[in-house]
Amino acid sequence: MKKWLVPLLLISPLASADLLLDKEVSQLNFGSIKNNTVAELHRFTTLSGEVDDQGNALITIDLASVDTRIDIRDKRMKEHLFQVGQFPNAVYSTTVDIANIRDMAIGEIQQRRLKGELDLHGNKKPLELLVRIVKGTGGAFSVFTVEPVFISIADFGLGAGVDKLQEIAGLSSITRAVPVTFTAVFREKEAEEGGDDSEEDSPLKNVLPF
Repeated sequence: MKKWLVPLLLISPLASADLLLDKEVSQLNFGSIKNNTVAELHRFTTLSGEVDDQGNALITIDLASVDTRIDIRDKRMKEHLFQVGQFPNAVYSTTVDIANIRDMAIGEIQQRRLKGELDLHGNKKPLELLVRIVKGTGGAFSVFTVEPVFISIADFGLGAGVDKLQEIAGLSSITRAVPVTFTAVFREKEAEEGGDDSEEDSPLKNVLPF
């Protein structure tokens, strides 16, 4: 089975990047439920990612960029949950079939089950997602989740942090499984660095899910 890449993540760049994540149009969302009834949607605003010419892929999430739409809650998550001073990033790594990407026709859509590893809060766990991939112009492609992937708080040693948030906010409960969705766009390194292509005129805009 061919392996594909997941974007859910700023470490040293790959030695020879072939594809770069477009930070302006890529986004990762996660949800939570408090007091068993109140569902809320959050996001990370700073993502980066690269795929080298051997197909080694890294996606990095800047955990200090968490955005819950409430400033004090963002501050508490950074300090008590993610502990960004010690664990500034979460990283997803996998291997990508570069040849298969380049063979896709413009506008072609494929559905893939991605297998990789998530490094979060000092813990590494395998992570599998179901995604759709859309090939765009100029070697660009978008990847977006077909269904949410659920991250277990316990798997990544975040239980104590959630307990602290619950205590500070005076809540009766906070869910311990977090649904995550994402949309990411990757582009050829030359196109990304050159910035000559007009985003407004790109046919990719007609197939992106946002």
